[in-house]
Amino acid sequence: YFPTISLTGLFGYSSTSLSNLFQGDSKVWNYGLPISMPIFTAGALAGQLQSAEAAQQQALFTYQKAIQNAFREVNDALINQDRTREQLRAQRRQVEALQQYAATARLRYDNGYTSFIEVLDSERSLFNVQLQYTQTQQTEFQAMISLYLAMGGGWVNDADRVATTAAGAAAAATMRQE
Repeated sequence: YFPTISLTGLFGYSSTSLSNLFQGDSKVWNYGLPISMPIFTAGALAGQLQSAEAAQQQALFTYQKAIQNAFREVNDALINQDRTREQLRAQRRQVEALQQYAATARLRYDNGYTSFIEVLDSERSLFNVQLQYTQTQQTEFQAMISLYLAMGGGWVNDADRVATTAAGAAAAATMRQE
């Protein structure tokens, strides 16, 4: 769409003999201001403009999609973490109840009111719930990590690692000198 404008100039001396080179008649100068613009491009400029506008629109849509994905990932991670914590609270109450039941079963066995099978059954139930509680804790930690990553954490730059290593080496050298 826009014309190309350039400014050119020339200044110098020209002479057939070296002794007359810097005389007034031997000066040469020239200047020009050429302007060029395509007259007929068969719609190429309009096509390039439409292509650039389409690329801009596509970049905008890609950016908006990335933002929506980020919000969705954070929301999903928060919901997952909340559900896991509720599950942990319920399992903690269940563990406490089964601990009391196992202690009561042991006390009843020690006093001769029940068989050892009831003690073993209560301890087996307690151990199964404790195992589930531990697995739910692992799920909670994974949910915390997912939330941390969804919020943009966890990406350490190489420069940070180098700076940390250099600081550690300097501290170690200082300790050796003392």
